[in-house]
Amino acid sequence: MTSFAVTDNLDWSVSHRPLFFQREDGTFGEYPDRVAVIRDDNERCLGTVSPEYETVQNSDLMNLVKPMVDEGLLTIENMGHLNHGARVFAQAKVNREFNVIGEDYKGYITLLNGHVGNSAVAIGSTMTRVICGNTFVSAQRDISEKYRHTEGVTNRVLESKFVLDYVNGAMKTYAEYVETLAGAKCTGVQFKSFLEEVYKKPVDTMRDSFVRQMNDLFYSGNGNEGKTYYDAFNAVTDFTSNRSRKTQSGRFLYTQFGQGLRLNQRAMRAGLELAAV
Repeated sequence: MTSFAVTDNLDWSVSHRPLFFQREDGTFGEYPDRVAVIRDDNERCLGTVSPEYETVQNSDLMNLVKPMVDEGLLTIENMGHLNHGARVFAQAKVNREFNVIGEDYKGYITLLNGHVGNSAVAIGSTMTRVICGNTFVSAQRDISEKYRHTEGVTNRVLESKFVLDYVNGAMKTYAEYVETLAGAKCTGVQFKSFLEEVYKKPVDTMRDSFVRQMNDLFYSGNGNEGKTYYDAFNAVTDFTSNRSRKTQSGRFLYTQFGQGLRLNQRAMRAGLELAAV
């Protein structure tokens, strides 16, 4: 079972230590191709990696947002780990909220790092629609920045301009996209075409229960009236954010860096394309 823990403390490091095996004669030999990843504060083994795997420490990850936290532009609102620290995450809220078509939005930067080869360093951006808690990727970037744990990864991560660019411009861009969606009418027939664009298959091949649920979200989801492509977009983001996975850890990974994120991105693109027709 995946362990998902929210904490206010990622103030610990990991280190690589040799792995040994016992020979038939009782002596020990060092395993040459793997090293153990040890969480230094509690001596827990998180897993194994190759000796070439370069660690990005939690402190380096947090340094991506620390300057803007110190300036008051961001607030660390959520941090924690999965699998006892094998993966760590942090979310920073943009302190300047904004209003689009009468609804309040909050912007977030999400950082993810894997210590045992289970995740690249990833920097993502999401918006939260306050009215119902939907979370979805910012329209300004097609995918979160990702960095593999190869030589020099820490320097590459710390040189990223993603956070600065997001705070300075992404929310304005997103607001413009939302205004476009909200101003474009979407009928029930057009909503079916929208779903086909997002999920890349005919509606007739989708599960009846899924189509009914999406129709319910389009017509009567929180804040929706079934009239515009904004309602269509929110139907998808509501489903991916709140209904697609049963566990907290599953929803987090699905919507922040998994298939849910890609569906939300596709929903934004599909809505903008169809609204322009």
